[in-house]
Amino acid sequence: MGIFERRERIRKQVRADILKTARDIAREEGWQAVSIRKIADVIEYSPPILYEYFDNKDKLLETIRDEGFAYLHEELLKIKNLYRSPEKIIIEFAQVQWRFLLEQTEVFQVMFNLNGALCQSQKAYQIEFSMLNNHPIWEALAMIRPRSADAVSKTFYEWWCLTYGFLAMSVVTQPKATLTNMEPSFMESVRRFSRALA
Repeated sequence: MGIFERRERIRKQVRADILKTARDIAREEGWQAVSIRKIADVIEYSPPILYEYFDNKDKLLETIRDEGFAYLHEELLKIKNLYRSPEKIIIEFAQVQWRFLLEQTEVFQVMFNLNGALCQSQKAYQIEFSMLNNHPIWEALAMIRPRSADAVSKTFYEWWCLTYGFLAMSVVTQPKATLTNMEPSFMESVRRFSRALA
C-alpha cells in the first residue's frame, strides 16, 4: 500500500471515529453535550485536527443526518428488490423505520431536529419530497393508487407525516425504556393507512 492510500485510509478512519464518538456522546448525554472539543478529548486528538474534517458542530450534524437518510434509502431499496407487493413494501419499510428509531435514536434525533440536535434540515426534507417517482414508497403508492402524479405525491406526503411524525412524537413523549411499547400502535397505524389506500 502506497503512502497516499495509507493516508487516505487513516483519514477515513479518523472521520469515522469522529462521527461514532459524536453519536456515542449523544446517546449517553444528549446532543447538547456534544462539542468538537469533547470529541477531541475522547479520541485523543487536538480540536484543530477535528476542524480539518468538520468546520463546526453544524457540519458534523448535517453529515450524521445525511447518513441517516442514506441508510434508510439503502434499506428501502433492499425491500423493493425483495417484494413485489406495494403493501408489503410499505409495511416492511415501517419495520425498518421502527428498528432504526430504536437502534439509532440519536441519529433519528438529528434527522428531525429533536432533543437539542439542531441543524438546517429543510433542504434535506425538500430533497426527500422532490424524489417523488424515484422514491420506492412513492412508486408503491402509485401501484396501489394509479392516479395522477399529484394525487400520488399528496399520498406520499401523508405517508411521510404519518410514519416520521409518529416516530418523532414517540421519541419526544416516551421514555427510552418504554419506547418499544409504541411499536404495535405504530405498525397498526401504518397497516390502517395501507388498507385505506385500496
